[in-house]
Amino acid sequence: MLAGREAVRISRIAAKGAPPAPLFVIIAAVAIAACALASWLAGEFAPLLTGRQKSWFVAAAMVLAALEVIVLRAPVAPREPTRSLGAIAIVLFAGVLADASGLLILSLGVATAAPLFVAAGGALAVAGVLGAALLAGRDWEKLPLPTMRWATGIALLLGAFAIALLSPDAFS
Repeated sequence: MLAGREAVRISRIAAKGAPPAPLFVIIAAVAIAACALASWLAGEFAPLLTGRQKSWFVAAAMVLAALEVIVLRAPVAPREPTRSLGAIAIVLFAGVLADASGLLILSLGVATAAPLFVAAGGALAVAGVLGAALLAGRDWEKLPLPTMRWATGIALLLGAFAIALLSPDAFS
């Protein structure tokens, strides 16, 4: 999320003059709704997996998240971004739910059997990162985003390797 596409999207919307207070309300609502949905899905999916399968599910989610962060770049900035807060909310909800953070929230909710806590942490993280992007505006793209994407991707891949091969029930 930190080096992800949604943060860049929010910073570009903010740079074009979107009102910050309503946009932050949308960010918070979207973070809560997307993480709650991922949490609910995790609660439904968790009973179907054994301990070993849960570990591998988290590892696979981390690999997919790493590939997404490394490979997919932010879309080209629109020449005429929308001023519709409803449209921004829909696009942001879909992006948060379907990107690396949504997948990680789902997989960690499955693995920990505490999806409510995972959702709360995920919502705080999403709101924090997107709120920072909102405050930064066009300065967000001055950050070393490619370096941040690679560092995040490598950390996710190393975490996936550790979970898949070094967890106690990886070979049981």
